[in-house]
Amino acid sequence: MGYKLDLMPFRLLLPDEKLASIHDLDFEALGMRGIEGIIFDLDNTLGVWGFTRMEEETLHYLHDAQRQGFRLGFLSNDHGVGREAVQQSLADHPMIFNAQKPKRSGYRAILENFELLPHQTAMVGDQLFTDIFGAKRLGMYAIMVDPVAPDVEDRSVRFRRFFERQILRFKK
Repeated sequence: MGYKLDLMPFRLLLPDEKLASIHDLDFEALGMRGIEGIIFDLDNTLGVWGFTRMEEETLHYLHDAQRQGFRLGFLSNDHGVGREAVQQSLADHPMIFNAQKPKRSGYRAILENFELLPHQTAMVGDQLFTDIFGAKRLGMYAIMVDPVAPDVEDRSVRFRRFFERQILRFKK
């Protein structure tokens, strides 16, 4: 007789979608789900960890999302020091540094700016225990992407990646 594993405790850690890159996002499908806003993590989601300039390809991609009617916001646990060029590139959108994800306050601030409810918003990030968990706690649609450059991550992130892999096995 086999045992069935209860995934309820993990439901807040499992993303709604798992993609290789932000470029794999299906904007049409998100719109059909009622998603009107997208919050992006910065490091290892939109660029390598600690990037100080937005790549043109990524900027074009974000502008395309905006042209399709999505409100965009950016949420990072980084302190933002040396990120002035990134902030300037995305100045028309809410951006919160030192967000202390998975705390809800940063997500809520962007939702308030969007004037949207959590179920109308998607979070896109590369980490389960910060980006995805924080979004799911509020009832947002959570999309996990593979890290842009996993070899550049610090030790604490690499340590957490081991546990992420174990949890993501249940998603399959």
